Amino acid sequence: MGVALKTRGMSLWIGPPGDLAEWERLQQQVWGCAAVEVVPAHLLQAHLHHGGCVLEARLGRELVGMIYAFPGPPGSDYLYSHLAAVAPEHQGRGFGKQMKLAQAEWARERGYRRIVWTFDPLQASNARLNVAGLGATCNRYLVNYYGKLDDDLNRGVATDRLEVDWWLTPPRKGPVVERIAFPWPLSERAHWREVTRSQFLQAFTDGLSLIDFEVSQGEGIYSLGVVNAD
Repeated sequence: MGVALKTRGMSLWIGPPGDLAEWERLQQQVWGCAAVEVVPAHLLQAHLHHGGCVLEARLGRELVGMIYAFPGPPGSDYLYSHLAAVAPEHQGRGFGKQMKLAQAEWARERGYRRIVWTFDPLQASNARLNVAGLGATCNRYLVNYYGKLDDDLNRGVATDRLEVDWWLTPPRKGPVVERIAFPWPLSERAHWREVTRSQFLQAFTDGLSLIDFEVSQGEGIYSLGVVNAD
């Protein structure tokens, strides 16, 4: 079963996958990586039938997006979302947000309280969706989390990540007490990785969390404050 949605005048279907080999090809297209770097169809097939959340988005017969998550450790309250992607020619149309909302509904039906995932803090488009759009919060910074990755987005740079919590019952957020900014569009990525890394690590040590994000006057700006999640 799936759900048909109207998004900007287009009929988008989100539901269980058909041909998982298409998922491998779409991953290569989105990340510019070799076949050896993708989440393989056989692993997705196993998780689809044994507790994983594996959903795709289609316009007619065309695969335009995919989202994949698996349960956290025994006794945890979260679903871990490892992969979410929209075909390059369909980005900016709201498909990513619709897939995340479908994933949230899947998680609620199975008793999860939150969904956890990572993203590169220097990617403004991801921050817009995750923090500003969905309302995810974050108090964990992972240094070079994935090690070396051989794809167009990560090749040659440290894979630092923010690990976010998307609470399915929204938490209480206090006022903004600090901001962390970087130039956008980004230049000197390695330099800004080091600058923002130290700022995030200190802010999280001080008990702050990300609560908002915006792009303004050539900067990507994170707002930080205190979060209380019941």
